[in-house]
Amino acid sequence: MEQEKQDLSFAQRLQQTWQNFQQANLRAQAHYAVFRTAQHIKQQNSLLLYYKQRFLADWSTWLAIGVGLTGVLMLFNPKGVWQWQWLWIAGGTLLAPLFADIWLMLKRLFTEYPGKQLIGQVITLEDGITDGKGTIRLDSQVWQLAGSDCPKQTQARVIAINDRTLHVTPLNLTA
Repeated sequence: MEQEKQDLSFAQRLQQTWQNFQQANLRAQAHYAVFRTAQHIKQQNSLLLYYKQRFLADWSTWLAIGVGLTGVLMLFNPKGVWQWQWLWIAGGTLLAPLFADIWLMLKRLFTEYPGKQLIGQVITLEDGITDGKGTIRLDSQVWQLAGSDCPKQTQARVIAINDRTLHVTPLNLTA
């Protein structure tokens, strides 16, 4: 089949495609495409459904944001915006949940970092810390350690994280 397609010239392939297009039941294909799209929209994890639920849950907040943005625009340009204020309010109200989600996503991206959950945990040092440096394996990741010198099997508390370095302080240092 592939060999037959390769042997055809461009004009013959184009003509064959046109014939296949004419023979196909386009109306049935269009109905199926609309049905498939509607089913996708109705799914529980659909973005449109998520937006709808989020919008309806806090519609008064989004309306207040839309009105507030329109008020700020009218404050800076009262003569140019007043004719369009209903459009600005509607647009601001409909777009506010999307911008709020983007803001939360960016906030989460910059405030969550690897190892954040380790701060405050007590760990047992496998190799100890010499000259203020050491390593430890936690959750299948190798971390650098920084802190005061400690022998092996000393328990230490993670007090800070800087890049891939855990800053620790020993709990019971016996020399």
